[in-house]
Amino acid sequence: MRWSIDASLAALVAKESDEIVGGVPGFLLTIKNGILTPNAGIDVKNSPPGSATLWPVNPDHSARLLRRSLERRYKTRLGVEIVDSRVTALRLGTVGLAIGLSGFRPVLDHRGVHDIFGRPVKVTQSNLADDIASAAHMLMGESGERIGGVIIRAAGIPMDSTASGRLARLSHERCLIGVTLLRRAT
Repeated sequence: MRWSIDASLAALVAKESDEIVGGVPGFLLTIKNGILTPNAGIDVKNSPPGSATLWPVNPDHSARLLRRSLERRYKTRLGVEIVDSRVTALRLGTVGLAIGLSGFRPVLDHRGVHDIFGRPVKVTQSNLADDIASAAHMLMGESGERIGGVIIRAAGIPMDSTASGRLARLSHERCLIGVTLLRRAT
């Protein structure tokens, strides 16, 4: 047991992940749905004893179904995210992660806009989806809070009924962390 992970959890992680790229004792670093995440997003915390909580098979589709249902019920336009917690490289603690979304554009592109000193922005794009997920995660908590959802109003987010979480993902080859992992693995 190189990573000292429970055998049944390791088997489930192997089944649920697209790729296992490493690990530390108790956790495997995986890629699932194009997202770098521990244990393929599988969580035993806040799951009944002897069980585990998995991500939806298609988080964007689940978010879309929920959005459509809520829009019909409340007769309003809105966006929906499915949120999980994640770790950030070289940082202690968890933050929110949008694993699926529907109804709004997840990324705000600043390229071509000028900064406060008049220089054109060349690279920066804001991941609105993960920013919202982190705010929701902070309010929902990680242990016994039992807050299953958060409503965020008047956030100025660009609405788009066709957008999905895929718009916020990068290929390994374009990602600083992803390309570094691939180089180390070879």
